[in-house]
Amino acid sequence: MPIQITAPLLGSINNAVNLAFNTQLFATPSLYSRFTLDTTSTGAAEVYPRLDMIQGIREWVGDRMVQSVSELSFTIANKDFEQTIGIKRTDVEDDRYGILSVLAQEMGQNAARFPDLLIAKLMLAGHTTPTYDGQNFFDTAHPTFDSSGNAGPTVANYVTGSGAAWFLFDTKRVVKPLIYQKRKPFVLLPKFNPTDPQVFWNKEFEWGTDGRGNAGFGMWQLGYMSNAALTHDNLIAARTAMAAIRRPDGTPMGIMPDLLVTPPTLFPAAKAFYLNDFQPLAGGATTLLPNQVKGMFEPLENPWIG
Repeated sequence: MPIQITAPLLGSINNAVNLAFNTQLFATPSLYSRFTLDTTSTGAAEVYPRLDMIQGIREWVGDRMVQSVSELSFTIANKDFEQTIGIKRTDVEDDRYGILSVLAQEMGQNAARFPDLLIAKLMLAGHTTPTYDGQNFFDTAHPTFDSSGNAGPTVANYVTGSGAAWFLFDTKRVVKPLIYQKRKPFVLLPKFNPTDPQVFWNKEFEWGTDGRGNAGFGMWQLGYMSNAALTHDNLIAARTAMAAIRRPDGTPMGIMPDLLVTPPTLFPAAKAFYLNDFQPLAGGATTLLPNQVKGMFEPLENPWIG
């Protein structure tokens, strides 16, 4: 005989599904927080000041120099995201609902990793997405300043090429190159009441999770993207370009990249540059050269940018 579907049975199934979802939601580690600013949103969108236009501390001569952060800003609007699973009533009657806990665990893991995926998509689109200075976030011609505080030569934080993309980030500052904005955390909601429309008409019990938020770009000066080969010289060139960026008053911003984010295909090379005393031999070379970037850029493997 089919199992009788009762309120206690449905409650027991729901408790197991919730436990499975929440266990994975809170236990799954994430990558994005290493180089992303976590913020909490209180409305439909949030406005952020352009902190790259703030000058450094100066000698106090005469009156204070007020730097208004409200005049230069950008906005990140929130979006809704969801995932829903369902199981037929006949599967419950036939005692075939054990798979629900596995699916709920997967949903919890997906919810925990969703910021990683959202940030990765943003990173990969950075060289074609304009930011607040009118250029793409990763670009070959960002406007900048010279040592006197005047408009200087443009600076690149993007290198074209045909290879897989890799990224350098300065992660030790309060501000970050990317922003993950949370408005509503992911929670699991059931619809299994026999009088619910989808149960009555479609004979299906459902569980869904949804959250609200978005990702956006922070300070382009703190990030660098390259589609060129991941080589010793290209890493040094990227570091040099980032270190040369100045504030509006002409002082260096003090950017020191410390994190190298790569897809799985480039991670072994990134790890070798971080750990080895010598550069890898390439192009038929037989002489080992010192690895000048050893210990500079901690490697981080990111499967979502492959």
